[in-house]
Amino acid sequence: MVPTTVSTATEDPPSSRKRRLSKKERRARKKQQKKGDLQSTEASSSSKEKSELGENRVEVDDKKCMESYEPIPLPTESSAENFVSKSKGSKVANNDVVEGGDLGRTLGKWFPNALLIKSTITYTNTGQLVLNGPNVDKTMAVENPRSSIVLFYQYTRQNKWSHTKLKVLMTYLATIAKKRNVGGRIRIAQEGVNATVSAVDTSMAAAQETLRHFAQDLRNFDSEVFSRTDFKYVDNLPADRHFKELKVIPVQELVFYDIKEDDAPLDDSGELDGNKGGVHLDAKQYHEMLGKDNTVVIDVRNHYETLIGRFDGQQQRSKPKAKDESPSQKRAGAEYLDPLMRKSTDFKSWLAKDTTQEKLKDKTVLMYCTGGIRCERASAYLKKEIGNKVDGVYQLQGGIERYLKEFPDGGYWRGKNFVFDKREAVSADNPEGDGGVIRKQKKNTKPKRDADNTAARCCVCNIEWDRYVGKKKCFTCGVPVLMCEKCMSLKPDKTPGMQLKVRCPLCIAENITVPASEVEFTANGIRGKIGENQNSKTEQKVAASSVLKWGGGHATKKRLGRKAGRRLCQFGSECVRKDCLFFHSRKDLETAGTSQEITK
Repeated sequence: MVPTTVSTATEDPPSSRKRRLSKKERRARKKQQKKGDLQSTEASSSSKEKSELGENRVEVDDKKCMESYEPIPLPTESSAENFVSKSKGSKVANNDVVEGGDLGRTLGKWFPNALLIKSTITYTNTGQLVLNGPNVDKTMAVENPRSSIVLFYQYTRQNKWSHTKLKVLMTYLATIAKKRNVGGRIRIAQEGVNATVSAVDTSMAAAQETLRHFAQDLRNFDSEVFSRTDFKYVDNLPADRHFKELKVIPVQELVFYDIKEDDAPLDDSGELDGNKGGVHLDAKQYHEMLGKDNTVVIDVRNHYETLIGRFDGQQQRSKPKAKDESPSQKRAGAEYLDPLMRKSTDFKSWLAKDTTQEKLKDKTVLMYCTGGIRCERASAYLKKEIGNKVDGVYQLQGGIERYLKEFPDGGYWRGKNFVFDKREAVSADNPEGDGGVIRKQKKNTKPKRDADNTAARCCVCNIEWDRYVGKKKCFTCGVPVLMCEKCMSLKPDKTPGMQLKVRCPLCIAENITVPASEVEFTANGIRGKIGENQNSKTEQKVAASSVLKWGGGHATKKRLGRKAGRRLCQFGSECVRKDCLFFHSRKDLETAGTSQEITK
């Protein structure tokens, strides 16, 4: 059903100066506001209870959504018409889509071949409508818009896509993004696709319909590959959860583990029977396995994700009931193991440790991650390395996302699930996520479940805090860190002498003191080395074994370019610097008699 369009109305002009209220009137108004807040609180708590009972859950009829489906023609070859340079507005050459080229570099030097297609209609976290483009029809906006998200990944298994087919797929995705107004991030490689895609209600189609149509478009492109894809839909979200653009990023590996494909081969078929990787279990089967003894559950996510939520509720269900029972008595259920990874490449070194293999010996191994893709290669590698030393390897099909949908009360999950979209982090009682502005939360009088209080704390003042906001990074390894609203206002990460307070728990435990910016990277950042100028006679500095770099280092150059681009280059046509940041007029370039592009 297509939502109704917005009816625009002009606001009344502001009234003249208002009369100041008396003390009696102010007290009466305050009492009335308190009464209104109490009623709204009761209404919201009642609505929340209904939601917990599942009364407000509306199942989307996929067949009904597909009634309005209109297929988008499949391209026979990659086309330059869909790819436009971000800086110059000119078309990208056909072989620049994957092979590279100056005009195709929209996401920095780490992703020179990526594409960026802006959504025509988006919303801010305050609900304000944003129209991207001068020719966007305002009637596409609707009243009370909602958004939807679909998460999925798919390996091509042994029949990998050719480079030519990869180019055609990028062309097709760009066409879909423009016609269906979808946003998100899609990583594509010869081995498959890993994606998070969003849509918002418009007068043309509802968000939930748009994403089902998008999934059908992919099946039309390659039915053999995408017919077995598990599309995880999350519907009826706030409008600001829709991405403002679609990024299509070609990569060598969907998840970089620094593991050769021969060392961790995936199953040849789509049956997911654990022939080479772990056996895929649905949410109910996995829940049952979590309650068994002689079992370990490995969290394949990064450590900063595990700080705000994890599968350890199964260990808290069985507590000593009598006084004579020892508190240290072994609890029932799968033992939770955190590899303490800063990035996925740390998994290989963690598994190689003797202490790790001793913990896994003769145990049933369960693995899980956010959506399931990180378990694919990790379970295959574990099975190849020590498969004969463990009693079976299993993984959660669809990841935490599927589990929380199957168990609305959370099951054995505790805390929040960190997600890589605008929901930020979701939990059993907050499926819409924390994303958006920080609002003062009212005290929750409802008692928490056992072990629901995770170890998430602000990295500076150590108070309870479980939101990754402000894009704060560890000073010594670059991973996201938790910082409360009060500490963010003090800006410790930009204040000399306070930077070491902005460190992740791993760097604090390992006494890492070398800033991430001073580490020289080798092997794609898997290992770093400290330059000679970092060694001190009085203090031996320690660098993190792996460091996370964001953005490819192009943001600083862009910032300098914007600042210097307003000033005319003093050398004019005589300037010979290829990377000169100052402004050059077209007349200067013509006088110089050169065709080389001068970046701004």
